[in-house]
Amino acid sequence: MKNNTYVKQILDLNEKIENRRELHKAVAPILQTMGTDKSFWEEVFKRNLNDKGFLDYKWSMYDIPFLYVYECDDFYLKIHLFTALESKEKNILASAIHHHNNYLLTSFAAFGSGYETFIFDREPKFNKETKEVQLKIRERFKQKDRKVHMVDSWEPHAVINPETLSATLVFWSPETKLATDKLRSNPFLKAVKKPLRQLIYLLGMDRKLGIAAKETYQWYPHKDKFYGILEDEFFAPTKTQVGPDVNNYSIQTVFYFMQKMGFTDKAYFEKLKADKNTPAYYLPWIDKILANEPIPETYAKSEINIPGKRITAEEVERVNKLTNG
Repeated sequence: MKNNTYVKQILDLNEKIENRRELHKAVAPILQTMGTDKSFWEEVFKRNLNDKGFLDYKWSMYDIPFLYVYECDDFYLKIHLFTALESKEKNILASAIHHHNNYLLTSFAAFGSGYETFIFDREPKFNKETKEVQLKIRERFKQKDRKVHMVDSWEPHAVINPETLSATLVFWSPETKLATDKLRSNPFLKAVKKPLRQLIYLLGMDRKLGIAAKETYQWYPHKDKFYGILEDEFFAPTKTQVGPDVNNYSIQTVFYFMQKMGFTDKAYFEKLKADKNTPAYYLPWIDKILANEPIPETYAKSEINIPGKRITAEEVERVNKLTNG
């Protein structure tokens, strides 16, 4: 979507504004305008459904159902879809407490109830031996009260499952614009990515070169303290959940969202149905749109890979009070 008017505006700002945090501030109002423009959403839907890369994407339960908008070496734009719990139980976290390493994230709550989020102080003290971490809540707010907000690099945060399906328009970028950013798309370096990363970690240059830490942790409350779990361990079960059921869940979520957004262009969906590139598991949802039938809602997973299998907002608040006074 590089020729989209809004994307062009962001590309122009990207060239003019060196400071990445200032760039995010400048992009925020554009996200709001994009997210309320019906023609923008129609273009996003069609661009994704016409894109073989999106059609052939191998979904896993690690993925948040999404749609692409634009991606380059300096930033990327996506739409993330957050599903509700089938039980409609309130104050249950969607995942563990986490950060995005050296990336800045600005989100616009574009559709649905929106989620609630915790933001913690940046770069908390962490004991690798005991796995205890000194997290401190800085704020808790609902998206509907702050529709555009930025999560800083290395800033722990957590999302509480929304009441209804919610879509966020997200803008990501590294916290610093580096000369090495363009190397991420270099095909030779991609081929030697693993040994190159090991060398960078050995030299202690990961943060200087703007790559993720060698060991990244997610955090959770347990009894009266916060503890860490390696991301590789935390995500392992969901990354291995792949196959027809997961593909169907992900695309059902996308089609449910499109229908709720009022995208029901029958002539377009007739062509999509006839296109040989369209995966077979798309067809039942296309048929429902063509027949004016409601697509069933999908739901968030009820358990996550931590001791206790779930985190409540009340528990986060309680442990925060115990450990910070």
